[in-house]
Parts: sequence; structure tokens; C-alpha cells
Amino acid sequence: MWESGKPSQNENEYFARRDAEWLKDRRAALDAERSAREASDKRPKCSRCGKGLEERLFRTLKVDVCPDGHGVWLDPGELEMILHMPRAEMLRVVHEVDAGLAHP
Repeated sequence: MWESGKPSQNENEYFARRDAEWLKDRRAALDAERSAREASDKRPKCSRCGKGLEERLFRTLKVDVCPDGHGVWLDPGELEMILHMPRAEMLRVVHEVDAGLAHP
């Protein structure tokens, strides 16, 4: 039974579906931007060692990682995607990125 002041199950489903669609659309736009940049041969390099960054997939994010563990770079919009995730999912992504740096 629905209680006043609390969202209905349908409302929760609606917003969860809308968030999932937004993430999918945002990922597609970021992938298109990345492809255009790669086609123009402007792959980013580590600002510390100068090596080309490697692309790694963590959940729905594709991040650029220094092969020597000097850091992680996010494309424009990817931080926004991380902040849009539920807290538990965000923490899993951060943990996976950290583990990926420790063991490239």
C-alpha cells in the first residue's frame, strides 16, 4: 500500500530506468568523442613519465591509466558519470581503479 510522502514503486522504477538511459546515452557520446580523438592520433600521455596512457574499462567507465601507475585520467563527463552512480557502485569503481593501478 502506498504511503503519503513516500515514492511509489513505479516512481522508483521510472527514475532508475531514466538514470540507466542517461548513463547509456552519456557513455555513447563519450565513446564517440574518444573515437574522434583517437582517429586524429591525439592519444593522451602521462604528464609524469610521458608514456601513452592505456584505456581500461571499469564497470561503465573507460579511463586512461598510466602503464607505470602514475595516475588515472578521466575524460570530460566521466567524473559526472561517477558522481551519478549510487554510492556503493561508485566505491566499487574507485576500488577497481585502485586495484588496477596496483597490478597493471
